[in-house]
Amino acid sequence: MSGTRRGGARPGGHGYLGPVEPAEGTEAPPPAPLPLRDLLSRRQKLVLAGVFAAVVALLTVRHPVQRPHPPPPSDPPRIPSVVSHLRYAGPVGPPGGPGAPFALRVSAEADEPYEVTAVRQSYPGLSVSVTGGLPVRVTPGQSVLLTVEYRVTDCAGAPPDAGMPFLDVTLRNTRAIETVSQILGARYARDLSERLHSACPISGYRTQVSAHTVTNTHVR
Repeated sequence: MSGTRRGGARPGGHGYLGPVEPAEGTEAPPPAPLPLRDLLSRRQKLVLAGVFAAVVALLTVRHPVQRPHPPPPSDPPRIPSVVSHLRYAGPVGPPGGPGAPFALRVSAEADEPYEVTAVRQSYPGLSVSVTGGLPVRVTPGQSVLLTVEYRVTDCAGAPPDAGMPFLDVTLRNTRAIETVSQILGARYARDLSERLHSACPISGYRTQVSAHTVTNTHVR
């Protein structure tokens, strides 16, 4: 008996079902995207890490370069004896009589600020003081007159002829405190000697000193 088989049988005698169609609600979901760290290869990760480190290093280096530099520190002040200038400025009034005090002027100038804190001299019979008191501040561009008053306390200790008299002047600034001996020149020596002669006349120049008689003694 001849005829065709129902169902569309595959040639060769085996059954043929055709393509399988999915049933409703059984479709597979689309694959989820992989995270970025999974998409990057190990080499790409190393490259990105290197680029990030280079950017951080560049920003770190550029930051202090862009900041303004602080001004350089100023030079420290010099010692007072270097920046001070003391000169004799002349007498105050004519010589007085015996025992009268007298005054001489000294001008003080400065390259940098300093203070005059003390004025002394080495003669034991002569005392000095500065009119108006000390300390006196001296600043650049300013000339300060110091009126030094002399008083004879003992004519025996005040030589009538001061060959090379000097003043011990103590100076101070933020760097140091110094005492320097100022030789004020021949004019100062002449004026000082003239007034010492007037304060201590030659006839009574030496004070009387009692003499003690020393008897001979045996030396053992």
